[in-house]
Amino acid sequence: MAAPRHGAPRMVVIHADEGWLRQIRDGKIDFFTKLDTKFREQGLPVHLADVESRAARLLMAEDSLNIFVGARPSYGPRVLHAAPAYIWGFWYLDEIGAHWNSSIRFSRFHAEDVDAEKAAYFFNGVTGYMLRENVSRSPQEVRMHQPLQPARAVIFCQDIELQRDRCHYLTTEQMIRTVAGQNRDQLIYLKLHPNQSKAMRRNILAVCNDYPAVRISEASVHDLIEASDIVVTQNSAAGFEALMQKKTVVTCAKSDFWHATLTAKSVTDLRDAINYGPEVMADFPFEKYFYWFLDRNCLEPQKDAFVARAWARIREKCLF
Repeated sequence: MAAPRHGAPRMVVIHADEGWLRQIRDGKIDFFTKLDTKFREQGLPVHLADVESRAARLLMAEDSLNIFVGARPSYGPRVLHAAPAYIWGFWYLDEIGAHWNSSIRFSRFHAEDVDAEKAAYFFNGVTGYMLRENVSRSPQEVRMHQPLQPARAVIFCQDIELQRDRCHYLTTEQMIRTVAGQNRDQLIYLKLHPNQSKAMRRNILAVCNDYPAVRISEASVHDLIEASDIVVTQNSAAGFEALMQKKTVVTCAKSDFWHATLTAKSVTDLRDAINYGPEVMADFPFEKYFYWFLDRNCLEPQKDAFVARAWARIREKCLF
């Protein structure tokens, strides 16, 4: 067993809520199971701490590497964030946060620097499995044997507007009224979020009643994306999943995959995106972006190189 070097952390503290802690303790999360072996090889004992507990705050004050599980950012000299990415099997291990808080949001995507052949192989492999097996971040209805009726757009709802840290530019109501208002004679699909609050659900249904062309659907996100010309969301994982079908995506909130979408910060932006989006995004290199985001910026625990890549990020953060 290697002894910690001068200036290196003396232990690792994983901060998470009880749901995550239970799965980590039971060895159900391969991301942590594989890293645990590496930590112990390096002489770093691993402690699990409830993220809201006083013990977690005390442990963070020690000379420790702190890994926070989830999207909410935390700050400190030796802090990293771990969370599942938008596609199952890929994880963030990020200094700033996950999802819209991640450092990917501040990175620049340069398509010319991405190997086209590797990107195509990766894209076809991941998307082929996801679409064929109907895999998504949340359970979906069985895919249709026949395609859904074509639609101008699909709106994927979220429940983020009352969160402490605001990240949305447009509300769900603004998205619905803008998209449906200028496409009154064209079908618009809308899918509620699985965790939609009762109050938010009532508000959405009330807004949709003003637009007969809006059809609320429980179909698989993949079927809805396939049937629609444009995908509109705030920063839902369904928006990222739409990239698998090379669809024009409009994001109405901060997101770390904005490079592959049209960002609407105003109602006028959203109108323009609906009118001109497919033309603007016609030549976007979706395969290269998908590979750049998931393979280059995230980590895949099933890959042989996972531990080495994760450890390189940890060493960089801890400066040893």
